[in-house]
Amino acid sequence: MDKRFIDKSTDRKKAIVKERLYYFNNVPLPSIIEFNITGSCNRDCSFCPVSNPEVYTKTKDGITVELFEKIIKNLVSIEYEGKILFSAFSEPLLHKQVESLISIAKKHLPKVRLEMVSNGDLLTCKKMKKLYDAGLDTINISMYDGSHQIEYFGNMRMEADIGSEFMVLRRRYFEDGNFGITISNRGGLVDSNEYRDQREEAVLELPLKQPCYYPFYMILVDYTGDVLLCPHDWKKTLQFGNLKDESFFSIWNGDKLNNIRKQLANSNRNASVCRNCDVIGTVIGKESFDAWIDKL
Repeated sequence: MDKRFIDKSTDRKKAIVKERLYYFNNVPLPSIIEFNITGSCNRDCSFCPVSNPEVYTKTKDGITVELFEKIIKNLVSIEYEGKILFSAFSEPLLHKQVESLISIAKKHLPKVRLEMVSNGDLLTCKKMKKLYDAGLDTINISMYDGSHQIEYFGNMRMEADIGSEFMVLRRRYFEDGNFGITISNRGGLVDSNEYRDQREEAVLELPLKQPCYYPFYMILVDYTGDVLLCPHDWKKTLQFGNLKDESFFSIWNGDKLNNIRKQLANSNRNASVCRNCDVIGTVIGKESFDAWIDKL
């Protein structure tokens, strides 16, 4: 791990995960619940499975307001106060009712931290104001095109008269030998070695023989209501239930997910997507991992 490039935004995420570790019925809850609210993206980046039509089929489908509100109300029942993140396998701003989703989350869960990851292509001053007024706490913008975007988005924020804490700019263009990101192979779907920091050693042997903390501190909800292991499972191979018919807590603390946790705690990455994944997995979430160990 010492030879791997670590994204500068990792420290911020690490602090939030630690700060947002809460319990329900003595069970550690996820610090982050990540939502994939749409089925498409407006870009086709070469390092992303979206660029491969054999893996990713773009669709206009998205989570319905009704299903999202049902899930949020279910989270109320476990007094959820972590972070809700709109990101995953799509561009969240493609969802036509994204402001409504934000408002619903903030109305029912006023203590949650509500964030979004976007490429910023669809962002305007007017759109930014709507997101902010709806209750979005932070928009993380991945800048793929060059350093000129720093000024572009900075000016947009100032024109919207919104404080600097609302926007996090993340470099994703090539500079100083890297793209500013801890690149992964997306569960084995892309060759991440092509995009690593030039000083990094290539990852050649899988599965990795080390723990992974992801399912200890976060979980992913697809726009269909399916609960998935993590944002690296682009093929959606590990599904643990559906929030149309099941409660969030019963899935989060269920046998299927706990069995995966036991495997990963013992450095066993032989589960479908995990065996092909090159994510370090231990950079964030140690506190959640430790909290879970006595429960398994």
